[in-house]
Amino acid sequence: MTKIKDYDLITVDEHRIQTTIDVYFQWKTLDIMLSTLSTRGINFPSEISENIVCYTCGYFLNKGSSGDAIDPNGNRIIEIKGSSSTGPSSFSPSERFDELVFVKLNKQNDTLLIYLTGINNVSLGSIYVNATETVLEQQLAGRRPRFNIEDKIIKPFNIKPSFLFDLRKRTFTPL
Repeated sequence: MTKIKDYDLITVDEHRIQTTIDVYFQWKTLDIMLSTLSTRGINFPSEISENIVCYTCGYFLNKGSSGDAIDPNGNRIIEIKGSSSTGPSSFSPSERFDELVFVKLNKQNDTLLIYLTGINNVSLGSIYVNATETVLEQQLAGRRPRFNIEDKIIKPFNIKPSFLFDLRKRTFTPL
C-alpha cells in the first residue's frame, strides 16, 4: 500500500461540512440553469460526496495520491464514488483501496444515501463490466472500467444504505 503522509489528510469539521452543503446548493442551482441550455447538466461533484462521507463516517479526507479518504481505525484506504443518475462510474487501471463507499444523491429531496459496500479493489476486479470482461481484465489492458455501481454491486449483493444525509436539514442518520 502507498504510504499516506499526515499533511495530506484533512479533518472534515463542522465549518467544512457547512461550506460543503452551501456549495451543494450552488451546484444544484447552476445544474438547473445549465440544463435549460443543454440536454444534460453537470455531474455530481466528487468534492461534495467525499466531504460528506468523511464527515458522516469519521474518515480523513485524503488530498494525497491514494484513495479519497482514510479510515483512522486501521488506516484503511477508502474509495468514494457518487452518483445523481443511473450513469456509470469509472475506476482507474491502478485503483487500490480497502473499501468502496457509494453515495446516491436524490436531487429532488436533497438527500444522500451512503452505502458501505465492503468491496475492495481485489473483489471489485471480479465484477463483470460487460458480457465478456471483468473490471480486472479491463484494468490489466490499461483501460478505465466503467459500470453502474447500483446495477453491478448494490442490487446484486443486496447492500443496504448505512447512512442518510439530509442536505436541507444539515443532518445525518445511521440506518
